[in-house]
Amino acid sequence: MSYIELSATLLITVYVLLITRKIVWAWPLGIITFSLFAVLFYQIRLYSDFFEQFYYIGNCFYGWYVWLAAKKRAQNGEKELEVSYTSGKSRLIAGAIIVIGGITAGFVMSRIHTWLPALFPQQAAYPYIDATATIMGFVAAGLMAHRKIEAWILWLCVNSICIWLYFTLNVKFVAILYIFFFALSVNGLITWKKELRKKI
Repeated sequence: MSYIELSATLLITVYVLLITRKIVWAWPLGIITFSLFAVLFYQIRLYSDFFEQFYYIGNCFYGWYVWLAAKKRAQNGEKELEVSYTSGKSRLIAGAIIVIGGITAGFVMSRIHTWLPALFPQQAAYPYIDATATIMGFVAAGLMAHRKIEAWILWLCVNSICIWLYFTLNVKFVAILYIFFFALSVNGLITWKKELRKKI
């Protein structure tokens, strides 16, 4: 296990716990965490995951802004950013993004070693599976910033894929971490659903 893997693993555990409790400082911690994961995934040739981290870093800046703005509005007596479900139309759009994005990104990642051999000298590992999990994570992160319950359902799917993928690639510590993330996602889903029921 490398120091990068260990540090990223410990930090992302704290990040997920803070997100579950809707604590705004999860976002700046996430920026550091996903930067470390970018380095790790490049080293183990999960190129979709490597590129994914840059999206997550950007989403952390976005989520940080959205949650701080919502907190400021709440302090001024305005409506707080509440937990809610997405609309049926939004779910269809999210599903289309995952399917089309997964196929497209998988195609690109399966050939990136031939297009950019200087940057990616080896063939990507499991490009289509990795790409689909990556796109699913993109959608989940966007929904998370707006406190949509479906985000946790997508994270359950992402975590399931990642558990298998990382064990297969012998990144066992990260695989075990994703088992923990799966449990945290279950907890997050239950917690947010309870909060929503209180407001109905």
